[in-house]
Amino acid sequence: MSWILTVVIICLLLSLLFTWQEFSRADKRRLIWRIIAVCIAVGALACITLPVSYTKQTNISEDTKAVLLTEGFNIDSIPAKVAVFTIDKAIQKQYAKAKLIGSTEELIHCKPTVTHLQILGHGLNKYELEPLSKLHVSFNAPEPATGYTSVNWPAKIKAGDIFSLQGSYLNKYKRPVKLLLKGLNTSLDSTSIAPGTSSFQLSTTPKLTGPVVYHLLALSGSDTLSNDAVPIQILPTKPLKVLLLNAAPNFENRFLKNWLGENGYAVATRATISKDKSSTEFVNMNKLNLQRIDAGILNRFDLVVGDLSTLKTLSTAEALALRNEVTQKGLGVIVKADSSSNVPSWLQRDFPVSTLNLKEQPIIALTLQGKATKTAKLNIDASYINYRNNTQTLVADAQNYGLAATTIAGGGKIVFTTLNHTYAWLLNGNLNDYAALWSLLINKAAKQSSTIQSYKVDTPVPNIGQPVELIYNGTTSGEETSVNNDRISPLQSEILPYRWKLNYNPSTTGWQRTNFNTKGEDWLYIYDTKHWKSIKNLIKANETKEFAAKSNQKSSVTKQIQQKTQSEVPKFWFYVILLLACTFLWIERKFSIQL
Repeated sequence: MSWILTVVIICLLLSLLFTWQEFSRADKRRLIWRIIAVCIAVGALACITLPVSYTKQTNISEDTKAVLLTEGFNIDSIPAKVAVFTIDKAIQKQYAKAKLIGSTEELIHCKPTVTHLQILGHGLNKYELEPLSKLHVSFNAPEPATGYTSVNWPAKIKAGDIFSLQGSYLNKYKRPVKLLLKGLNTSLDSTSIAPGTSSFQLSTTPKLTGPVVYHLLALSGSDTLSNDAVPIQILPTKPLKVLLLNAAPNFENRFLKNWLGENGYAVATRATISKDKSSTEFVNMNKLNLQRIDAGILNRFDLVVGDLSTLKTLSTAEALALRNEVTQKGLGVIVKADSSSNVPSWLQRDFPVSTLNLKEQPIIALTLQGKATKTAKLNIDASYINYRNNTQTLVADAQNYGLAATTIAGGGKIVFTTLNHTYAWLLNGNLNDYAALWSLLINKAAKQSSTIQSYKVDTPVPNIGQPVELIYNGTTSGEETSVNNDRISPLQSEILPYRWKLNYNPSTTGWQRTNFNTKGEDWLYIYDTKHWKSIKNLIKANETKEFAAKSNQKSSVTKQIQQKTQSEVPKFWFYVILLLACTFLWIERKFSIQL
């Protein structure tokens, strides 16, 4: 702005100077014409120095079309006589005719103005599409190549829980593709994908705690098709406090008490010996008076495990205290079915049991929720749980009969099981199956600690070179939020006051140490650009397709409406005007001298 003002002032001074010179001449003939010529010459000089543009009306036409090349484009699909751009250096090397630009925002300021953009290839990310909101965008997604079409796994699990990775894979080869889950250079699980699209599930039980990275490999013969990172945070388990209520001492309860104690659980047991007499034991905790179970006692525990008959014979005060703690305080209950299953109880209301008429107890392998492989065979009762819409099956047999299920009871959860001989696994050395079963039942039922603050990564497959969006939920503003000790400024949601949006631009790959106020230390994983290529291509294609669809809806309304654009006047015409004005003044002076 200061440059324009300087040029204008100089030109005004020149106009005054030249006009005064014309007035000072003795010859007053053609004075008006000479002054006009002086003003025109100075004005043309100013227009040569400064940019001069004008507004014109234009329609979307083939003349304003452009093509943007993205990864996966087909050279044969590039139209002729159209400006071609790319924001990828590798693509510019592959197709030299494409003009390399720094970002999609530069397409808005191109000359001539681009109004219709055709995107070829897999498309763009959401943040790259945002600057193109004023353009008419067209996009046709290419056919997906061999690779993952979906994948999902929990970002965090507790130590001892089963880690399960699920997804689907598109195999366009004529032979099977092997998927291999590896951790610490050890094969953890694998599966084979036949030609076509198949779903898969891989699982393992992590042994370590902390942030770790597994790897999922896709192998075709001796060729490695892909090697993708699978980051996961394995959280140390907080020792749970478990109360065992038994009608009488038995092997099932004794082995369960011992296993819980060996794995760090705090355990208290009460077993009925005779009328008005019971025995108590305590493992990893101080002794309590368990002769009368009230709210004060139950509030000390996270989980109650008991035979159905024992729980039904609690005194009225004890039963009321148990129900209140479950429904109002979130206490969990695991109920083991027995011969009293046909007597009505609120604990069994959602778990009707049917008994098969068999001569011998079946010995079968079981299917646990979240575990792809079956367990070792186990002697079970010929009873199963009928499915209800408000229940979730946790354990099933080969015929898909439910042997353990869970439901929500107010603020707590109830797990109901017909398995009463699981200790046989321990006697036969099948410790992993025993641990997997009881870890599943306990984790599904135990009281959950309330999470006041939390955050999630809102950017799918965050990798280096692109902004990562974090969503933080908490009672504080997030002003102390940092990633790798770099402070991040949060932006509060206008609708939800407890929600904050944070943008982070990673400069390194791998685990990033994060801190969200009083929430403490956490971790964020940034992928390498080579990881999960097929998933990222599908995400970009879907986002670009959705963006183009919205663009077409807007353009259908404004297709025939003219748009205002700024066009710069060519400098050539100002040089011509300056030359003509100066020529007139020179000829006029020569003519006056001769006369």
